[in-house]
Amino acid sequence: MQQHDIRSISSMKLPHIHQIGILVKDIAEAIAYYTKLLNISRWYCSNTVKHEAIYRGKSIEPELDIVIAFQGAVEIELIQVKSLEENVYSDMIGKCGGGIHHLGFMISGYDKKIEEMMANGVEVLQSGVITTKGSAVTRYAYLDTIRQCGIISEFIATTLKGLPMPHCKFIMDVGCITGDVERV
Repeated sequence: MQQHDIRSISSMKLPHIHQIGILVKDIAEAIAYYTKLLNISRWYCSNTVKHEAIYRGKSIEPELDIVIAFQGAVEIELIQVKSLEENVYSDMIGKCGGGIHHLGFMISGYDKKIEEMMANGVEVLQSGVITTKGSAVTRYAYLDTIRQCGIISEFIATTLKGLPMPHCKFIMDVGCITGDVERV
């Protein structure tokens, strides 16, 4: 693979950081902890009906508990891995048991943004599609930006009936009505 320097990656214009992804050992304990630490009042979990993923070119079936909440405009995502299958979280869990795993960016033009990153030498570690009970579809890609910025980056694009859907408290509350999410 051709080497690219940090300047070529940083020339890409990314939106503001939208999400902080945190790996946890116990989701219930983590919810209690982060509720107090960050003064969070509402947590949500997806009513996922299908999660297809590819990790380093291999099809996998992620078994995860994921909850999200909001601290202002930033989404806090807590992730508990339930399976032993190798995935984008395995390395960190094996080394330190958890912690801040990635920074997430809500994007449009998903395919084009992934192509740009790859053209700049950034590898896609894991990508997938999550479909919820209410038919929302989230495409995501974890990008190996560790060398450039010390952490994994995630590109996220959610749509409902083909329309882009932001992640925010209001949309999550609407998702509770449509069946896409539920409050924890």
